[in-house]
Amino acid sequence: MKKDLRVQKTLHAIDQAIIALLQKKPFENITIQDISNEAMINRGTFYSYYKDKYELIESYQESMMTDIEQLLYKNITGSSFKDVDEQHLQETILQMFQYLKDNRTRVLVIANSLGPATLAKYFSQHMFNFYKVKSREFGVELDSEIFTDYLITYITNAHIGIFLKWLKGGCEESIEEMAMFIETFTINGVFKTVGI
Repeated sequence: MKKDLRVQKTLHAIDQAIIALLQKKPFENITIQDISNEAMINRGTFYSYYKDKYELIESYQESMMTDIEQLLYKNITGSSFKDVDEQHLQETILQMFQYLKDNRTRVLVIANSLGPATLAKYFSQHMFNFYKVKSREFGVELDSEIFTDYLITYITNAHIGIFLKWLKGGCEESIEEMAMFIETFTINGVFKTVGI
């Protein structure tokens, strides 16, 4: 049990170190020695968890997408889009924004480290796969496979753009306001336009 607590403290120290360093200089200029000094650990300790600073950031990405996918797959269920209760869908969107708000610093660390475009690409690919799976489960048939691919690409890129703008702006709008935007733009906008 003590070992687990020690590991948690070390990982937390590394987290705080990369956050603090990114406020002082760009990610490409940050060295493992910088991270180790800031976290008050030796380089060997850092390397026992991550092979380099990129793996550290990639672990944040993977953790974030795992959490988001679990939230979506758990809550968006049924055999058709009509099976998804509107209230339940709204609650899921609220949970998504709450998760992003709670993890704002970590998401911005990813965006600042790898660049917004790389984060957007990573997020979009995962969300693209989610929408593809759900469109098949819900029996959504659009004009063509190509049309479906472009529609999903449009939605996922729009969503990551909204998420990042909100997070970078300090989450000034409430999660309820943001959920309303997503519902207006996507559910009442794009989905209804194509007859979903």
